Amino acid sequence: MKNREDFSELNEQELEDKYKHYKEELFNLRFQAVTGQLANPSRISLVRRNIARVKTYLTRMEKTRINQLLKAEYDALLKEEKIDTRNTPLTEKIARLKARLSVKARKVNQEIRTNCDKKVAELLKNIRGEISKKLRNANGKDDAQLRAASKRLKDPKCTIRKKFLDKLSEMGLNEASQIATIKENKRAKLRELENIRVLQRELTAGRLPF
Repeated sequence: MKNREDFSELNEQELEDKYKHYKEELFNLRFQAVTGQLANPSRISLVRRNIARVKTYLTRMEKTRINQLLKAEYDALLKEEKIDTRNTPLTEKIARLKARLSVKARKVNQEIRTNCDKKVAELLKNIRGEISKKLRNANGKDDAQLRAASKRLKDPKCTIRKKFLDKLSEMGLNEASQIATIKENKRAKLRELENIRVLQRELTAGRLPF
């Protein structure tokens, strides 16, 4: 087909970039259509098809990744628990694999609470204390920055983003950089937890790669 791009050699990140590019292009094309500035109306259909094709490739990649993870967990179960593959019913092996994943999920949840959330709460408490000390000796611009930071940290709905943590670090509050590292570790743990949940759903649905 004319203008048909080949996505088969692209990796996941390249496909993600393509998907974002086409979504943005589609938005711009629709805007041009509304304002009467669209020079090539057929481009909209082509971009839509490309979006669908990219999503298909991404879905296939995700399915392959999940199957590989599930197979790896299954192989680890057989090895670690020394399961007799010939004489152990598949239903029992699946039940034991579900139990294994449940244990892993609880462990990751505990790590998130203990090594991430609890530590961040402690560090934020220290930062609030440091700000209070600095405010007693601050003046001018520094005083305004510290008061703004103190007010934000007291807000229970406040979302601690990287930009804010960088600003705290620039103000000499070193715990902020530790929080940034912990939050990155938490994101990795949450991705691990989501993978486990996906594997559990695959087992429940009976979609087995072994």
